[in-house]
Amino acid sequence: MRPLPAIRELWRISAARDLSLIAAGVAFFALLAIFPAVAAVIALWGFWADPVVVQQQLQLLREFVPPEAFALLETQIERLVGTNERGLGVASLVSLAVALWSARLGVAAVIRGMNAIMGGAQRGGVRHIVIALALTVLLMAVAIVALAAILILPVVLAFMPLGPLAESTIVAAKWGVAVGTVVVGLAILYRFGPNLPGRRTRWLSPGLGLAVALWAAASVALSRFLANFGNYNEVYGSIGAVIALLVWFYISAYAVLLGAAFNRVLRDSAMPPASDEASEALN
Repeated sequence: MRPLPAIRELWRISAARDLSLIAAGVAFFALLAIFPAVAAVIALWGFWADPVVVQQQLQLLREFVPPEAFALLETQIERLVGTNERGLGVASLVSLAVALWSARLGVAAVIRGMNAIMGGAQRGGVRHIVIALALTVLLMAVAIVALAAILILPVVLAFMPLGPLAESTIVAAKWGVAVGTVVVGLAILYRFGPNLPGRRTRWLSPGLGLAVALWAAASVALSRFLANFGNYNEVYGSIGAVIALLVWFYISAYAVLLGAAFNRVLRDSAMPPASDEASEALN
């Protein structure tokens, strides 16, 4: 499909499906889910390693998150790390279960948003909950593997004769793991989130590339703008950090859903021409 028709069709689907409004809804549920999700990751990581590692690796997000929002995340994660109870006690397991259940809200919102954008039927109550919970656990497992990789990389690279390049290689490797984590996480959501039997998205799709590139560029631009020209605290007062975090989630959700819409455009262009009635049913 040529670029100009693809852009026009992407614009049409985005407008027809109210992508901006759906992204706002996803951002709201992401805000509700972020701290339970972080608490669950810290709890799972804390079963066998020092949860302070989670706090230390948060610095990788500094370039992408608005300053006020980053400060809020940093403070809350520091508190969660400080109050985390290591071990497999009943209280710890109950807290983990509650955190996973709450974190599911964000993933469930993304799934519903992708179904709306890609034309998939919304799943029923129990099935939707089970799939959202399973994807939540899977995404947290990806995050934990990434944390372990970041922790192990410096040890492995220490045995290599890198000389003066050792420090820069470690930094580059950490960034590689961070980017890889985002790519794998989105690939999982794109493949298993939408309810499209027999039409699952490929692991590496054009929409995935678009979403990652758009998310990174928009996040850095927002972070730099607020750091140099804007300050939500001046307008919103004590909730300025929350508003900044919500805006960042909105941008992130928009990028992810736009990537899903782009995958739909390419999928539809590869399908044989449908009748007018079938075309209306798809839209």
